[in-house]
Amino acid sequence: MSVILKNTNNELIIKRRRKKAIKRNIIFFILLISIIIVLCLKIPYFDVSNIVVSNNKIINTNEILDIAKVSKGSNIFYMDLKKIEGNILKNPYILKANVKRKLPNTIYIAVEEREAVFYIKSESRYLIIDNKGIVLEEKDDISNMNLTKLLGFEAEGAKIGEAIPCDDNRKIEFISLITDLIMTNKSNIKITAVDISDILDIKVYSNNMSIKLGSNNDVKSKLNLAFNIINDNNLINLKGYVDVRFESNPSVFVEK
Repeated sequence: MSVILKNTNNELIIKRRRKKAIKRNIIFFILLISIIIVLCLKIPYFDVSNIVVSNNKIINTNEILDIAKVSKGSNIFYMDLKKIEGNILKNPYILKANVKRKLPNTIYIAVEEREAVFYIKSESRYLIIDNKGIVLEEKDDISNMNLTKLLGFEAEGAKIGEAIPCDDNRKIEFISLITDLIMTNKSNIKITAVDISDILDIKVYSNNMSIKLGSNNDVKSKLNLAFNIINDNNLINLKGYVDVRFESNPSVFVEK
């Protein structure tokens, strides 16, 4: 009987010692982690000394750094990455922003930019529009920009960073559609203007030659047909129209 009690007491003592050891270890690790955190926040080793901006082709790096409000010398762990991303997105040309830390001292900023595709004439100024109908900026001169004129929208009430005011969402959808066709156009016929005043009577212009598309159905095939007609009949530098509203019965008119 005494042997059993002795063994039981020994087991209890061992369990108590184990619990104390576990508590000591937990306290030790908590203190160690606390010391490491304090050191990370205080020592210059983790101060930002390198900021890398990538994928920006339109907005220059210094402008992105200015709006990001990221400065060298700040502790990398104090950086609020979501706030930095939000600052960058205030620029209408920036569609997406991704900010990451790379220890010990580098911040990486990757952006995805909106691309200027169209312009809308507003008195003596120009509104620059992207493929989603977003107003990117307002400029006095666009002579150095390769843009397509956009008709069928009112500049009044337009706000930078927002979609151009529109009375029919189908017009915005068509902007995206025609942008893809403009970007993939490999022919020698340049689309210089797009008129969406009436979504059921869309017109595309190549200088003085109008292409009547009608509705926004089968736009790609209609454009291909019109381009072939213009090329085959040497109409590029002439004034008139090619009517492909009904693909089965296209017609051509040329001013003399």
